[in-house]
Amino acid sequence: MTFKENLLEYLPVNIVDELLNSQEEERTSSLILNTRKIKAEHFEQEYPNISAHDFIKNTYYFDKNEYQFGKSYMFDNGAYYLIDTSSLLVSYYLPTNDNDLVLDMCSAPGGKTISLLLQNQNKNLYVIANDISYNRCLELSKNIERQGFGNVVVTNNDLTQIYKHYLNKFNAIILDAPCSGSAMFRKNEQAKKEWSINKVLKMQEAQLSLLYIGLLMLKPGGYLMYSTCSFSKEENEDVILRTVAKFVDIEIINIESKKEYFKSDLLPEAIHIFPNMYKGEGQFLCLLHKKGTSKIPEKITKSTIFHKNLREKYKISQKNEKNLKNEIYFYDEFVDFSKFKVIRYGLHFGKEEKNIFIPDFHLAHYLSSEDSIALDEINFKKYIHGEELQLNLNLKNDFYVVSYKGINLGFVKYINGKLKNFYPKGLRH
Repeated sequence: MTFKENLLEYLPVNIVDELLNSQEEERTSSLILNTRKIKAEHFEQEYPNISAHDFIKNTYYFDKNEYQFGKSYMFDNGAYYLIDTSSLLVSYYLPTNDNDLVLDMCSAPGGKTISLLLQNQNKNLYVIANDISYNRCLELSKNIERQGFGNVVVTNNDLTQIYKHYLNKFNAIILDAPCSGSAMFRKNEQAKKEWSINKVLKMQEAQLSLLYIGLLMLKPGGYLMYSTCSFSKEENEDVILRTVAKFVDIEIINIESKKEYFKSDLLPEAIHIFPNMYKGEGQFLCLLHKKGTSKIPEKITKSTIFHKNLREKYKISQKNEKNLKNEIYFYDEFVDFSKFKVIRYGLHFGKEEKNIFIPDFHLAHYLSSEDSIALDEINFKKYIHGEELQLNLNLKNDFYVVSYKGINLGFVKYINGKLKNFYPKGLRH
């Protein structure tokens, strides 16, 4: 079976032809701002040729030939996140409330978690961002660090092995399921070459398993957003209908209709995002609800704070501390993490070496820039090059955050008039 034949099983001929033609066009480029670091009006003034998304706030399309946003210091320091606008719809349509505990089941490299938090900065959401791949978890962890989030625990688990310990635990769940990747054809030529109906059916097996356990881990009253970057009904409508049939307490929630969305007669509550209709690469989304009342999770406060003075000095709000090989983390605990392989506990605060505390790069991005040392352009360039700075400042010897145009860059250590550079070597330009 060819890819076109697969699409014709549920799509009209004209839609299939338009969709296939769109696969030969250049893919879109877009980003979402971290408005805690940079305001939309400032970003628009600095980059006048970007265009705003129609309805997702602080989201912009850009010409990658004009703006190299992936190579900017602003990317390295979390002022925005590069993401396809199709993917942003997952967090846009997932209902959440203040203090919700959220599980992102297949999170790496972190786009769904990051966009959820950036679109809900007024809510105190707590996220477990999980991925089965250790290497992808490391990339996920870096992306969380750049954004400065202190409310994300990164884990590296096969959830099918531990889900029984977390039944009815999560207020909201994101399942961006592994798939055959037909919506990635414009981005990844290899995905196009490797597509086959056998691959689709193999991925369907994993999707059915993950969606089933995801619904078991969802709290009564909670919502699960299922998504794929596949255009095949076997990975989308078929997975939803087969799984929901096994639950008496799960209902499919209708996602609004828009001219940019396609709705299939097989499952009219869900939406398909096709690049011939919507300015993005493509996505399938279906929102599920577990009947009942969702309760706000209670924090577990069994941990002891060993570094109370440091926590107070930097005004850290998290109530629990974890020390891993002299690395200090602060986090809020809502579940027992003993079954999780944790890569990052919330805020990576710093480390102790020979009884000396060295703050982490993550802490610099978690903190507000209001108390930072603002650098001019000359010293900014010196800093991101890794050079030592010399500024006429009346300071006591200690660590300080430096910033440029209101964006925190990292730490310096002030020693008798000189500022030793602690900008990560891997980010230096």
